[in-house]
Amino acid sequence: MAVPPSSSPRPLRTAPPPASRGGIGLAQGCYGLRGNLELVLCDEQDGLWVLWFNSDPQDTAPEPGGPPPGEWSGALRFATGRRYDEVGVLQSRHGPHHLELLTRSSDSAYRLRWSPEQAFTAEQPPPSTPARAVGTAETENGTLWTGILTEDGRPRLLRADTTAYPRLTWADDTPAAELPTDDRWTAMTLAAGAGAGPGPGSASNADAERPAAVLVGDREGICLSPTGATHPLPAATRVAAVAAEDGVRLYLWSEGPWLEVITPGSPGGTRRLPLPGSGEVTALAATSLSHEPGATDLVVRRGGHLWHLRDTGRKDAATATELTSRLTPAPGNGPQSVHRG
Repeated sequence: MAVPPSSSPRPLRTAPPPASRGGIGLAQGCYGLRGNLELVLCDEQDGLWVLWFNSDPQDTAPEPGGPPPGEWSGALRFATGRRYDEVGVLQSRHGPHHLELLTRSSDSAYRLRWSPEQAFTAEQPPPSTPARAVGTAETENGTLWTGILTEDGRPRLLRADTTAYPRLTWADDTPAAELPTDDRWTAMTLAAGAGAGPGPGSASNADAERPAAVLVGDREGICLSPTGATHPLPAATRVAAVAAEDGVRLYLWSEGPWLEVITPGSPGGTRRLPLPGSGEVTALAATSLSHEPGATDLVVRRGGHLWHLRDTGRKDAATATELTSRLTPAPGNGPQSVHRG
């Protein structure tokens, strides 16, 4: 009597993410049913890694060789030949739907672009003096921005003319006097989007001409809204920012097993988000979610481990899982490496 083939699913191929250092970049992209997440890591020695998170509904069949819904892909190494210290990624409207990456290696900034036709390509970087931190954003009107924190603590905002995209022409558009120079600043980030203005329904929310700019250091920080209003912030060594319904939502870490979650200018806009794991937070990135308004996804490196957090925006409603790559085996293919170096 013939024994029918087993209908049990083939086991997933699983691996921890590649070892990484420095900053991390996180953004929700345009691909998939809901917009998958794009995560970029700096390799410990050479190049960058990119992974994606399958945001499709749980009952959606995954592609063979890809991650199931709710799981992370394997990692692909690219941009080798350089050791990176910081990286930011955003889903651009240009291309259309190309990914824009701004990276820093030592004190120099670099720009990379992903397109479906050419994958990752190096592009002319924005002009910059020696930098200790960089950030990138795209406002609702499609303007690309670069933030640069120079070695002497001077913040600069550069606006790109995208007429000849992907070739960009940059102009210094730093606000006069609102962004103070301070050699104590250690990190800079930008946030742009429908909620980056000072409050819901504000005229600056949908068509803000510039992003919000955030500077932090070991004594204090500052947030400059698109309208030019400034808000003091507590000391922090790590910061991430997203545009939210009620303004800019900031995630700051200084010490302790939590992130300070602050919405500048919003009454009662401060709370604590518990962190998993133990040890120092060495990297932090965040993105808002189009399919879950009010929620933020974060990736945090703490104690040498990467964690994927979802902040629903409600107190004590966050989730956290250790980031792991899980791939659906492709029929007919033998054992394959989860990561492609």
